[in-house]
Amino acid sequence: MEVNESLIAILKKSHSQAMSGQTVSMDEIERFMNEKVYELTHQVDAYCAAESV
Repeated sequence: MEVNESLIAILKKSHSQAMSGQTVSMDEIERFMNEKVYELTHQVDAYCAAESV
């Protein structure tokens, strides 16, 4: 599949989801991105998590 075909497929799916009411708010996107950034920057290894405090 060429890049243009892939982009068209993504846009068609996005359009159909929007037309059926399946939308995502900017607040939801921001919350999701903040959680992902936190997960990627604050990883704890298993040894550290298993240690008692």
